[in-house]
Amino acid sequence: MYITGFFDILGTGLYFIGSYFFYRTLTCFLEPRRQFIRRAVSYLIGLCVCSVVIFPRDVVNITVTIPLFFAMLLIGFRQKILVKASVVLMFFPIVISFNFLIQQIGTWIWINMLARNEIANAVLSNLSYILNTLFWHWFWKISENKTREMVDTLDEQSWLLLDAVCLASLTAVMSCVYYTPKESYKVWLCMLACLITNFASIRLVFYLAENIRGRLEQKNEKLQQDYYRELEAGQQELRKFRHDMNNHFSVVAGLMDDGKEEEAKIYFRKLSGQLSAKGRSFCRNSIVNAVLNAKYNRALEQGIDCFFNIEIDELFFIDPLDICTIFSNTLDNAIEACMKTDPEKRRISMKARCTEKGYFSFEIENSKNEEVLMENGRFRTWKKEQQHGIGIENVKDVVRRYQGTVDITYDAETFCVVILIAEGSRLA
Repeated sequence: MYITGFFDILGTGLYFIGSYFFYRTLTCFLEPRRQFIRRAVSYLIGLCVCSVVIFPRDVVNITVTIPLFFAMLLIGFRQKILVKASVVLMFFPIVISFNFLIQQIGTWIWINMLARNEIANAVLSNLSYILNTLFWHWFWKISENKTREMVDTLDEQSWLLLDAVCLASLTAVMSCVYYTPKESYKVWLCMLACLITNFASIRLVFYLAENIRGRLEQKNEKLQQDYYRELEAGQQELRKFRHDMNNHFSVVAGLMDDGKEEEAKIYFRKLSGQLSAKGRSFCRNSIVNAVLNAKYNRALEQGIDCFFNIEIDELFFIDPLDICTIFSNTLDNAIEACMKTDPEKRRISMKARCTEKGYFSFEIENSKNEEVLMENGRFRTWKKEQQHGIGIENVKDVVRRYQGTVDITYDAETFCVVILIAEGSRLA
């Protein structure tokens, strides 16, 4: 009597601990909501999902647990519906197959080897809780430092591909439960295969995400190198210009002394134009201003009429490299598009601001005369280089990490990109 009571208390404690590790595993994939009540409700639902008992031909438990699991994610986590649905497809077959195997193997041992002893039943029940706790603790630890990167990196097509693989496993698991034969051990191998398949699918996605992230980091590193190269070139040119200022003023003074005032005025206008082009102040943010100066000078060299209206002081919630990615890539694309139009039609208009409420808005519009090419949902240009056309995709990757929006519109003569990002929405 006392022994079974002790095992009941121990089992209850293990039940809550195992569910806690299950919840922590999910937080590696999804960002919990900030409200304590919603997180608490989500955890309580997770208690039912994690430790659900699945019997052979158990239509009710397995069918009810799916919407319950999805409701748990809707209430307690912040990601998009597609990501939450993908997490359900990844984890539900693992939960069901693991619990089914533990319950069935334990029952078989109790009936065939322990003569249905009451104390042995209590021991086996607690052993199942221990295995459940250890399993989810192990799963949490191996996922802790990798899965958020996966969520940040994968696009919708990657999630859908993962869903297709996991959906097949889910179908197999539900079929095994719905149509379990009298000798239930005949489906144990299938259940184990489904568990391993889903786990391997998650590990494979880790590997793919690391490769994708590596390529993105290489692109960003190249972008950063290009940015600093342009910045250094601009600084060298500015230093050279300042070094020659005395000579320029000597020329102006000489023309004035010789009474050639008109020539002196013309010379001075040219000098003033060069000076203003080298040191324009578009905004108070030094990084954005440096990028805009480099791109503005390049645009002027190509005879492009530029209008920049920038109201940005600080952007604490956007990484400086991400800002460079947005401004540099969109301006590079705009300049390249303008260079293919008639000189008198070359125009770029850019507006960007960061509000006090924590919103970053960005709009760039440029003239064009070539048809916009699309390939597999991605923008392409007419250049033959393999690396060309990745600019817009880099921008989309940045905006996706901050859960912002990108709206691209175009007609026969113009191309426009609009971006909106809210503070506090970045995926960790």
